[in-house]
Amino acid sequence: MGMEDGNAPPPKLFSDALHDDMQQTLLILEKRIANGPGSVTSFELDDLNDRTERIVKQMREYEEGQISESTIPEPIAAMEELTSVIEEPSVPSHEEVEYAPVIDQMRKKLEVEDDDQLRIAASNMDATKVSELLGAGFEMDEETTDAAFWSVVDAVDRAEQADQPLSADVARMLHHIFDADQIHLQKREKISMNITCKQPDDTQGMEGAARRMNYIFDDSSHKDLPLKDGRCCEGGACCDKCSRNIFPTFATDAESSLETFPEIATLSFNELETVSSSTILQFVRLVERVRRTIAHEYGLPLNTILPLQAYSRKYVAGTTQRGGGGGEGDFVTLHTDEATHSGYHYSCVIYLSTQGDDFEGGDFVFNDPAEEGDEPTEDEIVALQSMPIEEQMRRSGRKLTPFHPSRGAAVIFSSGWENMHEVEKITSGVRYAVPCFFTTCPVPEAAYEQMAQGKPQTDEEIADDWLHLLLAHRKESPMESVGRVKELLMKWNMLCSPLDQH
Repeated sequence: MGMEDGNAPPPKLFSDALHDDMQQTLLILEKRIANGPGSVTSFELDDLNDRTERIVKQMREYEEGQISESTIPEPIAAMEELTSVIEEPSVPSHEEVEYAPVIDQMRKKLEVEDDDQLRIAASNMDATKVSELLGAGFEMDEETTDAAFWSVVDAVDRAEQADQPLSADVARMLHHIFDADQIHLQKREKISMNITCKQPDDTQGMEGAARRMNYIFDDSSHKDLPLKDGRCCEGGACCDKCSRNIFPTFATDAESSLETFPEIATLSFNELETVSSSTILQFVRLVERVRRTIAHEYGLPLNTILPLQAYSRKYVAGTTQRGGGGGEGDFVTLHTDEATHSGYHYSCVIYLSTQGDDFEGGDFVFNDPAEEGDEPTEDEIVALQSMPIEEQMRRSGRKLTPFHPSRGAAVIFSSGWENMHEVEKITSGVRYAVPCFFTTCPVPEAAYEQMAQGKPQTDEEIADDWLHLLLAHRKESPMESVGRVKELLMKWNMLCSPLDQH
């Protein structure tokens, strides 16, 4: 029994598919207008683009007579409905309208800004989308890089809680973070000084003595050692350019915060069972930033540079250091890093506390032979004479260049005899720093063959190494710890660089 004409439904102006496209498009646009930039996800943006393309396609088909008027709304009415949402002041007449430009204007008004797209993708651990946007020429700003870092931390913690392997996206996102960090650092202040490379003068029979010099030697034995020009760089491939580089803001306040990363002040790679994932990843991030800076400053291929040692160092006023690096003490005697370990080719110290706020004293000092023109002034001579005899002897015939540590700053330099240095006595407070040392000695291929899992061949295997070598919070014996750290340092470039850079 048919309906009477008075009760008949109105003509259907929308096809079901077009009706859905129109409704969903309006919902996305209304969300963007109500909540502002960044409120539309990358998935919703892609969906918006697909739906508007279909709307334009059907409008064109209608104009060309390919579909009937009963299956599509009056084109101008449809455009009015859409453009009113984005506050378009007017819409062209039916005869004048060109749909593609109007839709293009709509997208420009409502589409998430590219930086917002990148930030949303980074926050959502969408490494594929981040790669796509970076490949299109966009850059991760510091806010986006920070969002990416915390998304990685969250992904790692969730995987551990669920006892699941790490996603390959963790490795990919970390690579993007490291790349972005280096771009940001190159825009910050840097103070550089090129100097002549030096090594012990073996013509005077001192080479053996130089190799035996370490923290047990006194200042006079070290500073009086005869030197000649040139690098030693035993077993490595250092460049012949030696220098000193100071970065007043190597790390931001947020990146070097002991409140956010409390364990970073006492961290070593050997004891990670109770260290938070965020602190481990931040420590690695800083060390990797140093490695990339060395490659950039000295023109070396990144894959030829590996860390040999990196740890947090605590200096406490009134304490005495026992042994080499890592132990507490209130000063460090004059030394050369290459003398303590022949594989140390480049060195860095990152500071986690500020002189004058957290401690007094404790200058990092480059100690060089005085040259002609370096004679002290009369005022300096008077000041020197008032100092203890030990200090007068320390300064005699030397040129001292102090650096006053501040949190987030770093000093990066070649490890040879051209860069003798020391740390002056801490007179009060606690001074935290991260010394790290890098080598250009290659890893023997046989070493990888002896590993349970050798060189990673996929992003999934890189993620597995991140978990096994750094992020699995497990109890281990001292021997297990030593083996893990050794493998970590040998695989460092493979963890921190994409596959095509291994």
